[in-house]
Amino acid sequence: MPTPPSPTVLISGASIAGPALAHRLGHHGFRPTVVELSPALREGGHAVDFRGDTHLTVLRRMGLLDALRRLQTGGSPMTFVDQDDAPLLHLPAAFAGGDIEVLRGDLSRTLYEASLPTTEYVFGDSVTGLTETPDGVDVTFRRSPPRTFDLVIGADGIHSHIRRLAFGPEERHVTHLGYYAATWSLPHHPHPDPRPGSVGYNAPGRLASVGTGHANPARAGAFFLFASPELTYDRHDPDAQKALLEA
Repeated sequence: MPTPPSPTVLISGASIAGPALAHRLGHHGFRPTVVELSPALREGGHAVDFRGDTHLTVLRRMGLLDALRRLQTGGSPMTFVDQDDAPLLHLPAAFAGGDIEVLRGDLSRTLYEASLPTTEYVFGDSVTGLTETPDGVDVTFRRSPPRTFDLVIGADGIHSHIRRLAFGPEERHVTHLGYYAATWSLPHHPHPDPRPGSVGYNAPGRLASVGTGHANPARAGAFFLFASPELTYDRHDPDAQKALLEA
């Protein structure tokens, strides 16, 4: 008897979860396709750390442990100050970075490259419709022609477009917990502050920190966290995001 074809899986989102899932599905005989709205892999983002035997065992079984060790930052110390810039708390690099710390962009690229032998990637596109049938899921796209998959998985973040298409409006499934976070990179200019790593200031409902970049001393990373009622804005509009942060 002929061998049945391998099951096809469409994954929406090529950040961390999507390529990680595609890598494992491909290893077990599935045929994954990952669709991503961005025109290419998105760089940037804060560092990601792995801690303890569970994390390291998963990375080893995925065949990624050695590659991520070569990319590790070594962690970065963190200092929190009061309104007069006096230190309140210092966390050493080993505490902040865990067993392995890598930049988010490096982790995304490593997972993407590891999944490439068994995965098709479609960048610059998104799903517009899902119709479940006895033969699978008929999928329409913004740019690509329609296709049918055995399974569709949303790995496209807290504001998942796939979840919205499959289960209805986001407000039915997402609960705002009262805070927003933002991170970005910015130019770093040498200054006399002797404190390495990041320096943060925390007041009730607001936190801001900035630290020198791991890979590029000419760049720094900023992180904001602030309490707020739920905000309505275009999440794909950088100017709208900047206005909220300034406010």
